[in-house]
Amino acid sequence: MINKLKQSSTYYQIKNQVKLAGTRLADHHVNLAVTGLSRSGKTAFITSLINQLMGATTSANLPFFSVVSEQRLVGVKRDIQPDVTVARFAYEQGVENLSQTPPQWPQSTNGVSQVRLLIKYRNQSGFRRVLSEYSTLTLDITDYPGEWLLDLPLLELSYEDWCIAFWESMHDPLKDNLAKEFKQQVRALDANQTADEMQIQRISQCFTDYLQSAKKAGYQLIQPGRFVLPGELAGAPVLQFFPMLPSQINTHSNEPDSLYFLLNSRFEDYQKKVIKPFYSDHFKRFDRQLILVDCLSALNQGEHSFNDLRKAINWLLGSFHYGSSNILKRLFAPKIDKLIFAASKADQVTADQQSNLVKLLESMVHESRQQIQFEGVATESTAFAAIRTSKAGKSMHNGESLNVLQGRTNESEKVTLYPGDVPEICPNAAFWRSQGFNFPEFLPMPIEPGTSVFPHIRLDHILEFILADKLQ
Repeated sequence: MINKLKQSSTYYQIKNQVKLAGTRLADHHVNLAVTGLSRSGKTAFITSLINQLMGATTSANLPFFSVVSEQRLVGVKRDIQPDVTVARFAYEQGVENLSQTPPQWPQSTNGVSQVRLLIKYRNQSGFRRVLSEYSTLTLDITDYPGEWLLDLPLLELSYEDWCIAFWESMHDPLKDNLAKEFKQQVRALDANQTADEMQIQRISQCFTDYLQSAKKAGYQLIQPGRFVLPGELAGAPVLQFFPMLPSQINTHSNEPDSLYFLLNSRFEDYQKKVIKPFYSDHFKRFDRQLILVDCLSALNQGEHSFNDLRKAINWLLGSFHYGSSNILKRLFAPKIDKLIFAASKADQVTADQQSNLVKLLESMVHESRQQIQFEGVATESTAFAAIRTSKAGKSMHNGESLNVLQGRTNESEKVTLYPGDVPEICPNAAFWRSQGFNFPEFLPMPIEPGTSVFPHIRLDHILEFILADKLQ
C-alpha cells in the first residue's frame, strides 16, 4: 500500500514537473511595440484593442480573430503594471473621452506608457491540451512617441556633423523661412565667446519654436525629437543646445568655457543620457511590432509632408533589431519576428479606395521591407480604423451613383462627402499640381446601444497577425 502511494506521489511529481517545463517552453509571453509619429493613432489603437479584447466574449466584433471565431477565448483582464518606473497606459481616461456626448478622442501620447493584458483561452494544439485544457498568454504593450525614435541616427553623428546636416536641410525654402528668426540669432554668435547659460536657454527655445513650427507645417522628420515632445525632461539643460552655422564651427577653439564647448557637451550628453538609455531600456525586449502610418494627413498637407513621412518611417524601421526568433533568442537576445505596417484612419476614405491606401503604404516602405523580410521577419500590410468615425453611403453626381462618407466634423456638423482618390504609389512631382482630394478629420462614432465595444475597421485582422500563433 505504501509503495503504491509512493508510486502515486512520484507520478504526480513527475506530472507537475512536466507541466512546469511545458509552461516555460510554451512561449506564453508577447512584447508588442506600438510605433508611429504624432497623430498616427497610437493611443486610439491601444484603447480600442483593450476594449475589443475585454469585451470579446460578450460583444464580439472580431470575426477574423480565430481564437474568438472558434469560441476558444475564455476572457481577458488587465494585469498589474509590468514596469513600475513607466507610466500606466490611460485606458480608463480614453474610454471616458470616447463615451462622452459627443465622443472625443483620447489624449495623444506624450511619453512612454505600458499595459499588461492576460488572455485566457482553450488550448487547440495537441501538446498543450495534454498539459492543460487552458492557457494564459501575457501581452505587454508599450506606447511611446515615434518622434523619440527619430533621434537614434544621431548616435552616429558628432556635434559638427549634426550642425552641417541641419543647415543643409535648410535648402528647403519653406524650412528656411520658418527658421528665419532662429538663424538671425545664431548668426550673431561667436563660437569662442564665453558661454552664457541664459543666452543658450533663450536661443534653444527659439530653436524649439522652429521645430514646432516645422512639425505644424507638416514636416515629419523632426530632430531632436525630445525638443518637440520632451516628456519628463521639459526644462532640463540637456534639452538646451542648438546647431551652430558651419562657418562658426570652422573657427572654434576647445576652450572649456566657450560657447562651442558647452553646446558640444550638451549634444554629447543628449546622446549618452537621453537617446542611449531610451533604446536600451525599451527596444531590445520587443518581439512584435506595429507601425502606424497616417498617410492621409500627409497627403492633405502636401508633397513636402508626404516625402518627409516616407523618409521618417524608413528611419524608424532602422531602430529595431529584426530577425527570426526562437526560445533561446527570446530568453537571451529577443528580436522582432513579426511586423505589421498599418495605414490608420481608413474610415476617412471610401471602401473602394482602401485597397489603394494599402498599396500606397507598401510603396512607401518597399525597400526597407525587403531587407526586413530577408532577415526572416514575417510582415503584413493593412489599412484600418481603430475607432470608426464614418458611415458609408451613396450619392448621385452627374447622374451616376457615387460612394460617399457620412460623419461629423470637429464642430459636430454632420457632413456627406466624397474625399477623393488615394494614389496607389508614392506620387511624383506632377501629381501634386493636379491632386483633388481632401481627407476629412471626423469625430469618433458613439458606441452602438446594447454593446460595450467601439466600432472599428480590420482591428481583428491586426490581432490575428500579431497573436494567433501564440493562441493555439
